[in-house]
Formats: sequence, C-alpha cells, structure tokens
Amino acid sequence: MKCSHVKRKLSAYLDGELSIAEKKEIESHLQQCRGCQEELTAFSSVTDALSILEGMEPPPYFTTRVRQGIRDEARSIPFLERIRSIAISIATATAVVVSLLIGNQFGRTLYQSVAATAVSEAAEAPDVFGLGTLEEFPDGSLSDIYNELVAGGNSG
Repeated sequence: MKCSHVKRKLSAYLDGELSIAEKKEIESHLQQCRGCQEELTAFSSVTDALSILEGMEPPPYFTTRVRQGIRDEARSIPFLERIRSIAISIATATAVVVSLLIGNQFGRTLYQSVAATAVSEAAEAPDVFGLGTLEEFPDGSLSDIYNELVAGGNSG
C-alpha cells in the first residue's frame, strides 16, 4: 500500500470507520513506514485535543445570534459612506482618463517638435558637411560634379 493512500485513510482509521481488511493493511504499512507513523501521531494529537470539546455545548440560539450579527453589520454601512465610496471610484476613473488625454496631447506636441527639428536639420545637412562652399568652384570641375551628385542632380 502506498503512503499517499494510507495518509488519506488515517483519519478514518482513527475514527474506526474502516473495514477489517483495510485496517489490517494500514496497520501492516504503519509497522514499516516511519513517515506514516509520524502522520498518525499528529492526527492522534489533534483528535485528543478536539475530544475535550465534545462535552461542550454552544449557548442556545448561538447560530441565530451570529447570523443576525452578520446581517446587522451588512446593513450598518451608512448611506453617505456608500456615496463616498462611489465618488472615490468615479474620481479615480476621471483622473485616469484626464491623465491619458493630457499625455496623448503632450506626446503629439513633443513628436511634432522633434519631427520639425529633424526636418530643419536635414535641410541644413549640406552646410554641416561644408558642401555649400563647393558651389564657388567653376562649372565642370571635379568639385562641381561632386556637388551635383550629392545634391541629386546629374552633371553629365
């Protein structure tokens, strides 16, 4: 018999709810398995501790009083408290939506600014490389041909 099967049956074993054959199989396994013996000892100590409670009776109407207390607690939330809770939820949702809208607008403005800067820098790129100074060379010179190639023209 496997330990997992024995451990599932230990509670029933202690309560005397097993057949004679099952009881003998578990006892045989317990003689050989230290882990299951320790599990049985743990179950026994819990059972012994709970046996003290067997003679105790709850007071009359205990269950009814507990249920009534739960119902009273559920009803005791004041109207203003419920409204405050709803108002906080709405304010939070509004703040999230406003933040998204502002962030979207800021992102567009930033993107347009960066794009405009990139376009202006691209227009100034020949001057950065000093290509504007090549325009002073005579037609047909090597510098003139190079300037035409960079500018995208064809000096053939």
